[in-house]
Amino acid sequence: MTKDAEQIKSELAKPFAPEDLEWRLQQAFEDKGRGLAVAYVTNRAIQDRLDDVVGPENWHNDFKPWHSNGKKESQICGISIHFEGRGFVTKWDGAEDTDIEAVKGGLSDSMKRAAVQWGIGRILYKMGAVWVNIEKRGRSWVIKDSERDFLDKAYMDLLRKLKLTPAQPGGLQSELTPRSDGTQQPSQQPQAAQGKAPAQPQTTKPAPVQQTPSAQPATNVTPMPTPQPAWEYIVTAVNVQTGMSQNVTTSLTLQGKDGKTLRAFRRGADAALVPGAMLTDVKLTMKTQDAVVFHVLDSYKIMNAMPQAA
Repeated sequence: MTKDAEQIKSELAKPFAPEDLEWRLQQAFEDKGRGLAVAYVTNRAIQDRLDDVVGPENWHNDFKPWHSNGKKESQICGISIHFEGRGFVTKWDGAEDTDIEAVKGGLSDSMKRAAVQWGIGRILYKMGAVWVNIEKRGRSWVIKDSERDFLDKAYMDLLRKLKLTPAQPGGLQSELTPRSDGTQQPSQQPQAAQGKAPAQPQTTKPAPVQQTPSAQPATNVTPMPTPQPAWEYIVTAVNVQTGMSQNVTTSLTLQGKDGKTLRAFRRGADAALVPGAMLTDVKLTMKTQDAVVFHVLDSYKIMNAMPQAA
């Protein structure tokens, strides 16, 4: 049965179960051991909701860098959903890069805001901040695990006041929600529970073929020049960003031989990374932040720039 636009809208906006929410310390009052906590939906929960409502084949997202005339760099996310008779409809929203791991934070937050445009998690804007007990762990202040039951109750009180019923708990986050005794629900996916991307298969280069010495001595042999390594990626766009804490990040668009492009990031700046530069010995690491996939450029070598067309 094909869902109409109103049914899709209603199902996307259905309140999440408390187990599928996370709470973030918005402000800490260290001298009082108290703080203000706000609820938010993880990107994994957003993806699960879209999969459940419209099917994984009927939605996709897209990210674009957003430059704001010398201000802090930002990222824009668009979430597209397919509607019968209309095709894909996209809603966009953006977020500034964060001070810690700037670009990853911008990608993650922009997807959450784009989801709100579709009604996903929008009810949380009515929640406001909640006072909680906090404690210091390392250099940071965090919400005490024992506050989880209190926070879940505050959320459910809001839903009852609004006469709303939450969806059934699902997805990974509900398995990670601490119990009242401070432990966590068992997870069937330990890698994802730690926020790590699945390990990528290692590509093993074939060993060089050993040449058997010839029985006849070579005479008048002209040595052949050593072949240059073939380029792997061409740099098509470069953007150097300086965060609020003066951390420098370089955002690159790389094009492979198959014509496909990908976005990669590296710490610091390299004057040799310019549009048209050809890279070889490229090592990329795929990482995730709240289920947002991106690449880190770990190492590379730069060949001569591409010749300009006459």
